[in-house]
Amino acid sequence: MATQEVHHFVLTPDGGLHEYPPAQAAKVAAGASKLPEYAERRVRYVQVTVSDESDGELQVVTTGATISFDRDGRLAAAGPIGNSDARITSFEHDACVQWALRKWPAPPVIFH
Repeated sequence: MATQEVHHFVLTPDGGLHEYPPAQAAKVAAGASKLPEYAERRVRYVQVTVSDESDGELQVVTTGATISFDRDGRLAAAGPIGNSDARITSFEHDACVQWALRKWPAPPVIFH
């Protein structure tokens, strides 16, 4: 049976990385909750989806956006990561994926 986890990360203005639980991320996206720490700010958002397929292979999918908040910390807008380059940086990708995979057990390595 396949399992799936979705991780929601905000790259903070001070260079940090903050993960939000899926329920909180959904409330923020729906406008039912706010993040006052990002009031009147524009930050980068990375979503990492990890699926454990039925054959035991992990599938990792990432996507990103720039999100803006109003003066109360409610989500005001979301758009592409950048104007000239809409890609997630390799640092953002690697940091978020490594954090999302931290609890997944690694298969044993067998040498013959």
